[in-house]
Amino acid sequence: MYYDWAKVEPFSKDTIERFRNSSIKAVLREVGIPLWRLPRLVVLARRQFADHVQDVPVFTGIPEVLKHLHNDGHAMYLISSNGAQNIRKFLKKNNIDSYFSAVQGNIGVFGKANAIRSIIVRYKIDRNDCISVGDETRDVDAAKKARIKCVAVTWGYNGDKILREHKPDFMVHTRPELLKILT
Repeated sequence: MYYDWAKVEPFSKDTIERFRNSSIKAVLREVGIPLWRLPRLVVLARRQFADHVQDVPVFTGIPEVLKHLHNDGHAMYLISSNGAQNIRKFLKKNNIDSYFSAVQGNIGVFGKANAIRSIIVRYKIDRNDCISVGDETRDVDAAKKARIKCVAVTWGYNGDKILREHKPDFMVHTRPELLKILT
């Protein structure tokens, strides 16, 4: 099944900002999608992301942050609910693939804590040396469940207000702030 996103009426900037500061359940409820349909939508989104990966930009300043961290000897692991193949294509397209020690994709929508724990065990990482960086409330929640520190960045999926409600260890609004915390 292929969904033609071009036929979808775009949301207003105000609606998008409201959605960024709402839970997944609240957004689904508002747009009339039952929660049980979420797994199918995730699969659909992965397929369509794969078709358009060449059009997806990397956030400004992130390649430089990753390069700096990599050059300083920090091991970085990427965990995502998106497909691993999609992630690798995106990383390669943006010349940032070499900065990551491993990529773990196809994580269930609410399975990031287990993925974090798995990487900690597999790569024999001390929890005290780990810090998760994410742009969603579920990233913050997963880090807490995995008992590691977390940084919430405000330029991605979720907005400042809802991220604060989930109480990350650090909240950053700029790339230099992120780099300062991580180094």
